[in-house]
Amino acid sequence: MERGYQENFYTLYDKFRSHEGRLSKAEKILDALQRYSGLELKEMTCLDVGCSTGIITSTLAPHFKAMIGLDYDRTGLKLITPEQKEEVLFLNGDAMGLPFPDHSFDVIICAQVYEHVPSDLKLFAEMDRVLRPGGVVFFSGPNRVFPIEPHYYLPFLHWLPEKWSDRYLRLLGKGDHFYERSRSPWNLRKVLRKFHILDVTRPVMRVYAGSQINQSRKFYRFLSAIPFALWKLMLPLMPNYNWVLLKPAQPAARQRYEIIP
Repeated sequence: MERGYQENFYTLYDKFRSHEGRLSKAEKILDALQRYSGLELKEMTCLDVGCSTGIITSTLAPHFKAMIGLDYDRTGLKLITPEQKEEVLFLNGDAMGLPFPDHSFDVIICAQVYEHVPSDLKLFAEMDRVLRPGGVVFFSGPNRVFPIEPHYYLPFLHWLPEKWSDRYLRLLGKGDHFYERSRSPWNLRKVLRKFHILDVTRPVMRVYAGSQINQSRKFYRFLSAIPFALWKLMLPLMPNYNWVLLKPAQPAARQRYEIIP
């Protein structure tokens, strides 16, 4: 039986509700798209999948011709202000069945979403369907190889069988059920093989290092100073992916994966 969505998702994680954290993520997304999308964003239409309270969506909206935010979680959507709704169209909808025609958008933002949907394969198929040829996705999400689970900060939680991970949470009083499902970089590149992938994790670290918003900027300064050869070796062990996915204008013969220094 297929999993359902998490109910009242917005209330589940304290870090998720950080206003400064959302602004910091908007900063990195904009920088990555401006540098690596190859698009004039002011002429583009953008869809933010998993927009929640719309902080990232509203922050990025002035940089696009048109912006739509979509989320399944009504709890987060109810917190969107009337002022935000004047600039952005916000919709309650299912990421696995996007309510848009084929090739509707030039840009899609899918930030920290894929591990929270019942089927990430359906999510990826829908993003591909509504994205025009030549369009771009900013994609981020957790790396299964990293040993600390990023939602509960517990070691090896996401490596355990479902029943064991549920017991682990209950034992520590962290919850009753571990829902999130992440993928290794090799597996994720396989399921996203229709796209050319630009790994922009290192440039994102530089944005965080220079940010006046991000509270961990000293740590990111350290990471971004690591020599590139060593960085490439460390990359599969990073806690999160930060990728720019380029949809070819014509069907691609094979996928390209490139690490941006």
